[in-house]
Amino acid sequence: MIRIYCVQLVGEPFLLERGGVKVEFGFYRNEYIVSWSEESAITAAKVKALRKFADRPAEMIEDRPMTLKVEKIISGVPPWRLFRNEGFILFRIDSE
Repeated sequence: MIRIYCVQLVGEPFLLERGGVKVEFGFYRNEYIVSWSEESAITAAKVKALRKFADRPAEMIEDRPMTLKVEKIISGVPPWRLFRNEGFILFRIDSE
């Protein structure tokens, strides 16, 4: 059965320049996906998020590749959520 999923993703680490200094950040993002299965919804959500993230002015860290993990997945989300365009919620990664 086709369902609408909300896949909550977390991606980290990457660098953003703040005040002339490069700072490590991560992000949270919800992707809304129509899919036959949870597994295919996760794959589609990751692809969709990475495509959108590619347009951001972030720099990857050479010896620490960015990871994209599923924080939570919700099945049976209302159809109107498919038309929502949520942004990236950034959080600073403290290296202390």
